Amino acid sequence: MLKPLARSTRLQYLHFLSYRSSIFILFYSGGLAAVIYTDALQTAIMIIGAFVLMILSFVRVPYDELKVKYFQAIPNETLNNPNITCGYPRNDAFHIFRDPVTSDLPWPGMVFGITVSATWYWCTDQVRTVHISY
Repeated sequence: MLKPLARSTRLQYLHFLSYRSSIFILFYSGGLAAVIYTDALQTAIMIIGAFVLMILSFVRVPYDELKVKYFQAIPNETLNNPNITCGYPRNDAFHIFRDPVTSDLPWPGMVFGITVSATWYWCTDQVRTVHISY
């Protein structure tokens, strides 16, 4: 009759299996080249899908109609309570670069703040992804 393995032996065996499977994936299935090809394929699929969705949405709701309907989209809670101004679309809703003083998202904050913040997040996410994969 076989005796069960000790806990430390089981962990060593699991580590051995994980290293063995990692080596198999890297050397026998293409390694980094397989990862690069897969990423390129996924990128192409996502970009094509985004363009298809964009075209279908612009065909379904033309820009002029969207501009009219967007400003008519007001929540019922706002319509029922005349003292609430929250929920009404802003007049500058279709402008990318908004007023630096009176807007909810001023253009200097968008250009300098969001760009720096998004770049920092993207870089840390890449570092985290690389560390997790090793």
